[in-house]
Amino acid sequence: MGEFSTKGEANPDLIPAYQMAGELGLPMELAPVTGDFAGEGVLSLLKSGFRGLGGGLKRTLGDKKRLGIVIALVLVWLVVNLLAALGIFPLPVRMLSWLTAARGSLIGGSIGKGLVAALLTQIIVDKGMLQSLKGGLGQLTAAVKGGRKTAVSLLLGTGAGLIACNLLVSSNLQNTMVCVAGFVLSAQALTQNGFLRRLTKSLLPKAKNTAVKVVMGGWALGFALFAAVSLLPGGSNGYILGVLLVIAGGGLIIAGRNKKEVAAQ
Repeated sequence: MGEFSTKGEANPDLIPAYQMAGELGLPMELAPVTGDFAGEGVLSLLKSGFRGLGGGLKRTLGDKKRLGIVIALVLVWLVVNLLAALGIFPLPVRMLSWLTAARGSLIGGSIGKGLVAALLTQIIVDKGMLQSLKGGLGQLTAAVKGGRKTAVSLLLGTGAGLIACNLLVSSNLQNTMVCVAGFVLSAQALTQNGFLRRLTKSLLPKAKNTAVKVVMGGWALGFALFAAVSLLPGGSNGYILGVLLVIAGGGLIIAGRNKKEVAAQ
């Protein structure tokens, strides 16, 4: 499996932040994280990430193009929700609602809106997006083709991604744009030495770098898989499948340890 690129952080000038009625959503992988975080605790890393949110918000407010995109999205969200509340929800409005993730819960819906807004902003202003996405998809493909060597990490990452996505949105087709945004942004993160990589490493301090990379790939895959899961009836399919995958990964870990113990006897 090829090594992921670790050449610096994401460009701070490309960081979008979004705020609406006190609700803030931002994919923290895009937030600037300064300093050396090797061995740093999760809480310290999260504090640094949230400081990055504030910096990203200031930069967005000072950039006319990005600020214009945010204002346009806020207006779309307000209009779509107002029309839905009035019982006016024809196909064009539904499509606009899907494309912008206009509907959702207070917390999960806000984060989902932030993911979609980040994706739409990158599509418009980031000329290098397709190149970084291509690199990330290459890394993800390598992780999936890793066979038994990557199976455990991939199962754990995919299960965690499914659970996280279900926390943001319920299992229905209307919310799949959040899955698309989460997958694309997470796939891009595979080529960056940013927040997501450091958070994964802090949560798995004993894991090797290769395993951390595969877990990140599984996380991205979980968002894509949740889009397919959304076609099934029920609102908790992501939780169920995610937990099953995590259990399967844990089972493989235990089986591997038992096999080593038997071989050592």
